Amino acid sequence: MNDVGLLDPLAQGTRALELTDDAAFLAAMVETELALARALVDVGVAPDWMLAVCNALGVPDVSLLAAGSRAGGNPVIPLVAHLTAAADAVHPGAGDNVHVGATSQDILDTASMLVARSVCFEVVARLREVGAALAELAQEHRATPMVGRTLGQHASPTTFGFVVAGWLAGVTSAIAAVDAARIALPLQFGGAVGTRATLDRVAVKHGATADTVVAALADRLGLAAPAVAWHGNRAPVLALAAALARAVAAVGVIAVDVTVLARTEIAEVAERVVDGSGGSSAMPHKTNPVTAVLVTAAARRAPHALGAVFAAALSEDQRASGAWHAEWLPLRDLERIAVSACSGAVTLVERLEVDETRMAANLTLTAGLVDSERLVAALSDVMPHGEAFALVRRAADDVSASGVTLRQAIALLTDGDARLAAERGLDDRDGGSASDAIGRVIAEFGATVTSTSIVEER
Repeated sequence: MNDVGLLDPLAQGTRALELTDDAAFLAAMVETELALARALVDVGVAPDWMLAVCNALGVPDVSLLAAGSRAGGNPVIPLVAHLTAAADAVHPGAGDNVHVGATSQDILDTASMLVARSVCFEVVARLREVGAALAELAQEHRATPMVGRTLGQHASPTTFGFVVAGWLAGVTSAIAAVDAARIALPLQFGGAVGTRATLDRVAVKHGATADTVVAALADRLGLAAPAVAWHGNRAPVLALAAALARAVAAVGVIAVDVTVLARTEIAEVAERVVDGSGGSSAMPHKTNPVTAVLVTAAARRAPHALGAVFAAALSEDQRASGAWHAEWLPLRDLERIAVSACSGAVTLVERLEVDETRMAANLTLTAGLVDSERLVAALSDVMPHGEAFALVRRAADDVSASGVTLRQAIALLTDGDARLAAERGLDDRDGGSASDAIGRVIAEFGATVTSTSIVEER
């Protein structure tokens, strides 16, 4: 049986499946086991010839290993049997240096962190692309006026550049969060109940300790070496899951906004059609914002996977019966969602088309009511704020009842200083503060890209 993502179209053309499939996890488990054997050599616990044995060992068939995982409840048990036999075939007695002092959870948890590291690299790389495209879009439309909407209604004027800056701020914080989670990823090593007792007994015979072995293992894998095993304390997994969900939410907000702004009756943005994208199976006239739809769908799935990971953190005893196992699939699902959604967001932003004419036209739909907030502020210079608010509210009612514009309604209700203040307020659409904010957000993105430690995958 092959899972090629038939029901996950957003994953197509991304590394979502490649980075998280069974082959990736198996390769990570083998890498962990061999790194442990090599670390034993590093500290003098295993003979030097074990390095050549490790170099001769390959990755077993994933299907056979999966079939063998049922008996013990995890794939590490048949993997250890395979590697031990394979090592002995290369050099008699070499199998004694495989899986020394470890337990199944040590290997699978560490492998999970290796997979997670690759996922984090990919997510941050894609988020950087999204951010770069957003920064360019925000700068281009810094002064493009559009309707600001709250609770589904026209609110006050804003600029499209300011809206995009809001998207960019979310992406920037997500980059920092995922990068921080990646840096903190720890290996797992505690042995049967977390004490590393067996490893310590073996290591001491050769003038080493369990801690020196773990430090050597951490160095070989490029993971953090925790002070104590985290078999029952799933904080590292929770931090990872939360960061990935945060990244999905950041791009999900963009996608949701695009689906709204691309509606026929709004039509302020659209996805550029590439190779017939966005078509309908039934309606020839339609061009759907398909990438935005798929990213939105992914973002709606992420909280469920995140919740399942957090639920699995309730772990009893030194190693849990079922909670740990319940974590594997939702964490992988969340990783796949994160890679797919962030990759899709690159396509979405780079193909986004902006209709400035439609944005300007939509600003006029309410006959000037979008200027009511600014008008209240202007009138508050010459009368108490409460009176100004009541006056503008009355004018708004007149607009709705008689079809006049807000400017006309205010002219009928005011005279003298109040009328002059109102005219100044209606004529003044100073976006200086918003423009400055856009600049700050763009600068913050640039600083984050520069300061984050991810340059290329290890």
